[in-house]
Amino acid sequence: MSPDYKRRARRDRHDSVLEIFDSSGKLIPWSGRLINFSMSGACFAARQVLAKGDRLSARLRLLNKGALDISAHVVWCRKKENTNLYGIQFDSVKNARPAGEP
Repeated sequence: MSPDYKRRARRDRHDSVLEIFDSSGKLIPWSGRLINFSMSGACFAARQVLAKGDRLSARLRLLNKGALDISAHVVWCRKKENTNLYGIQFDSVKNARPAGEP
């Protein structure tokens, strides 16, 4: 690993939906596709345009961890063909539903 490597936690690849909520807690009409996650952040793809520093509330559904409610902020953005990639850093993570519960 190079000395310039900035990632703090190991990333796990995951292909699921990242449900994103507005400030009132209502699910907004677009969502992201989760690409990978770690204990400190995640990467997702979405057509919606976000800027570095934007804050968001979302729910991650992970098979081995259950549903996690997160608040996060965008730390990087990359434009790709037909989509945008975003790196987010978690500000808080709450276990909304443990794995195995409906």
